[in-house]
Amino acid sequence: MTCRFDIETSHDLGESSIEELTKVANNLGYEYIALTEHNPSRSKHSDEEIINLLKKKKEVIDKINYSLLSNTFSRIIKVFNSLEIDILPNGERAIPDSAMGFLDFALVSIHSSFSLDREQMTKRVLKGLNHPKVKIFAHPTARKLGEREGIELNWSEIFEYCIKNNKYLEINADPGRLDLPDTLVKEAIGKGVKLTLGTDAHHKDGLKNMIFGVSVARRGWAEKTDIINTLSLKEFEKVIQS
Repeated sequence: MTCRFDIETSHDLGESSIEELTKVANNLGYEYIALTEHNPSRSKHSDEEIINLLKKKKEVIDKINYSLLSNTFSRIIKVFNSLEIDILPNGERAIPDSAMGFLDFALVSIHSSFSLDREQMTKRVLKGLNHPKVKIFAHPTARKLGEREGIELNWSEIFEYCIKNNKYLEINADPGRLDLPDTLVKEAIGKGVKLTLGTDAHHKDGLKNMIFGVSVARRGWAEKTDIINTLSLKEFEKVIQS
């Protein structure tokens, strides 16, 4: 299975530079990557500061993409400007909607208030997914192996929403997550839901996580056609913008 990937870093663009990440990705034969670091902290930044940070990040990535276009020796053709955005307990996203325009697409995820009941948590997730730029629900159960159980969700409702609204569920390849679990992978693809593979890499060495995500996908009976970031760049762009 040929897989491209999402890169997740801290908001200062992580422990490895974009140049380092693209170099490793190039050696792996990838055609594109997406930078999906966590959103700037709402407690430490105003809306205006968040917007300015994301504007600055876009400028950096635009320059990187321009340099890639002129490099005939690079397999990497494009770096997508993405972001993993917290879904707050009330379902609001942790950045202002006016900042979404600086992104190619966004992921949303749960990082707090894990004990909401199934109905409340499902409503929270669906509200978080309801922006056109939001395409991926990252590490959907929010579990951490050996540390925290997954959240309660009405998966039938989540699957139906994803299919109707062109949303995708992530298989997070971090060995401490492996989320979506293989049982839910099988259930999701049985319903026709498409998935993504993400390394959850906070450092260039984390790109090696991909093998663990592929193993989860295989255990869940997923095939290449079930994973949208196995598509070519042109096909992926079409899907992620739909």
